[in-house]
Amino acid sequence: MTINLTPEQESRLQALLSRGAYESVEQVVEAALTAVEQRTLPGFAGTPDELDTLLSEGLASRELAEGEFWSSVTQRTDALLAQYKSGSRS
Repeated sequence: MTINLTPEQESRLQALLSRGAYESVEQVVEAALTAVEQRTLPGFAGTPDELDTLLSEGLASRELAEGEFWSSVTQRTDALLAQYKSGSRS
């Protein structure tokens, strides 16, 4: 599949790579697809900003194995959901 990027998108992608946030274009695309998939899954009652924070934290924690990562995301999501349901969101 061929994907055409705007000059701004290409610049943003290159900035991610040059900062070392990702090692390849494929990793950036995978992270983007994961973020989109997570945003479109039913059942998450948090805000998009809260979800972005969870995803960013997970992607930044390269020490975690995949199972540990998803467990961490689940725990944080459950905590945010409980906070949302109790009305004590900040």
